[in-house]
Amino acid sequence: MINIPTKPQNTARTAPGSLSALDLDKLDGLLANLESEHEQLLTLAGLQREAIGRADTKDLGQVVEQTAQTLGRIAGIENTRQRLIKRPDGTVPTVQQIAAEADDQHATALSQRSVSLRKLMMQVNQEHKAVREASQALSDHMNGLLKQVSAKLSHTGTYGRRGAVDPGRSLVVSSLDTTR
Repeated sequence: MINIPTKPQNTARTAPGSLSALDLDKLDGLLANLESEHEQLLTLAGLQREAIGRADTKDLGQVVEQTAQTLGRIAGIENTRQRLIKRPDGTVPTVQQIAAEADDQHATALSQRSVSLRKLMMQVNQEHKAVREASQALSDHMNGLLKQVSAKLSHTGTYGRRGAVDPGRSLVVSSLDTTR
């Protein structure tokens, strides 16, 4: 009997530390979960910006709480993902590196998921930048209001428009004799 060499089914999966098809399916599922959570984070960032625009502290508190919960879930998924793909030497490959070692079906799915997730993460970062700017604008506005109120309520009239002691005004000096 003659043994005819057959073409290996998957030559790309021979690298040490490569993931099995089952692990690749799990990875794709984890990336799908990350995508879903980042979509939720994007929605929450929009709601947070709206709440800041309305100066609605109740809605803002709820959105911040939901955002913290979403970030916790993202961290949990990411930890699971890293444990799944960690190589024996301790390195954690990128999804693109894993896709390069995977069969065609998994490589295509992982690459598409990776690109989609990266775009979504960039959108989340942009929205969070807008939220940060809106928060700063609201904070600056509130500080300005407090300075104006302080100036109006100052019995000495020494505070200027900037909320600081106005050097152009004379200071009121008063004392109380407590010895008699």
